[in-house]
Amino acid sequence: MTKKTILIDVAKAGASGDMILAAFTDLIGEDTVLLPVAASLLIYDPSFRLNVASKSHSGITGRQLQVTRNSGIRLSPSSLEDVIEAVSEEVELSPEAKKIALKSLNVILEAESKAHNKPIDELHLHETGSVDTVLDLVGAAYLLERTGLLGEAEILATKVAVGNGTIKTEHGVLDVPVPAVAEMLAAHNVPYHNGEAETEVLTPTGAAILIAIVDRFVDSHDDFVAQNQGFGFGTRDLGKIPNMLSIIVGETIVPEEEAKATVDDKPQKMEVKPEKEEKETKPKVEERLEVLDTWNEDDVVVIETNVDDVDGETLGTLFDTLLAEGLAYDVTIIPAIGKKNRPCYVVKVIAAKAGLKSIADIMIKNLGTIGIRYTTWQRLKVNRETIVCSLEIDGKEHMIRVKVSRNADGSILNIKPEADDIFRVSKETGIPVRELRPRITLQARAVTE
Repeated sequence: MTKKTILIDVAKAGASGDMILAAFTDLIGEDTVLLPVAASLLIYDPSFRLNVASKSHSGITGRQLQVTRNSGIRLSPSSLEDVIEAVSEEVELSPEAKKIALKSLNVILEAESKAHNKPIDELHLHETGSVDTVLDLVGAAYLLERTGLLGEAEILATKVAVGNGTIKTEHGVLDVPVPAVAEMLAAHNVPYHNGEAETEVLTPTGAAILIAIVDRFVDSHDDFVAQNQGFGFGTRDLGKIPNMLSIIVGETIVPEEEAKATVDDKPQKMEVKPEKEEKETKPKVEERLEVLDTWNEDDVVVIETNVDDVDGETLGTLFDTLLAEGLAYDVTIIPAIGKKNRPCYVVKVIAAKAGLKSIADIMIKNLGTIGIRYTTWQRLKVNRETIVCSLEIDGKEHMIRVKVSRNADGSILNIKPEADDIFRVSKETGIPVRELRPRITLQARAVTE
């Protein structure tokens, strides 16, 4: 018997928040998967920008996060918690994922408190008080949930490398591991070793995320069968050592005795068996090379089923569930005529490939269908970015996020103010949405053209 397992390999180059996010992004396979979290941070830092780039070392290719922010913005412990709460609500984290983000923050604050011998509410945070700390903590929970494996898989990690020597920080030159990280390792019994790198390779956010999500740290993983993996690169150059961690999804072989105990003690979940196996198809690179040079590309899975005995309330609930939990990119319900000339609905879901099993499980449980169909599609997307515009009304400044889409030649294709922000400003000012939207659109066009 086997059980679903996630293995985080941090034995050589440790972990940082951005490396964990990059590895999850690579695992999911979509560069824009973190965009909702990054966009939510623009209210707190309008200069905040996130870019995902491809990175290679020693024949291994993965992803690397590149963040631009206002280094002068520092959040207090209470402000950090408020922002994490707000962003978690904005991106609709599930209660389980939100607990991970808040636990990560608490791990950091408790360690900083012990390291500086101060109560948490008196701490003056430096590196950990930046806006990208929110990106790391909320982003890790968000991406773990997007894999569809949160609560479904056991999460393991190797003994973590911490580095050697000293590092220059805003507190001055400190020994590695820095005091806050050392406090985390001791308080949570995290196994570690120095490794080969002559600098810090385990950051406070990296350590806190590992503590929040890892079920067990292991010395070996010989019984682990890998099925999919993602590589995340850090920004420091460690020379011959790849500054990289990997997140591997697979299965662990359960000993017969343990498997029997599991069967006896726990209720069994129905295994989702799609009607046909997914077939990998290779694109004709030669025919598409010119197109892919100017557009973004990713792979998505399209899942669908026909139902003829489901009421409207059930369909509506399914629609909300898939979108609210962040599992699906889009859900379409199409009226049709099915077998025996019966009215029916075609339920079609577009999602990341990593979410296939979770979505199929939800569809089967909620609709009672006995099977689903799925196929992998390649998708071309226009380039897009999110900016923040400031609108002054009656002496008060209102910040509104705007999505700007560009054509292949760089020309503006569409400008769309964030609906939630428009509704909020309309409610605060009494100005109708139909009047606010063109004002914001004009301002956005002026600063982007």
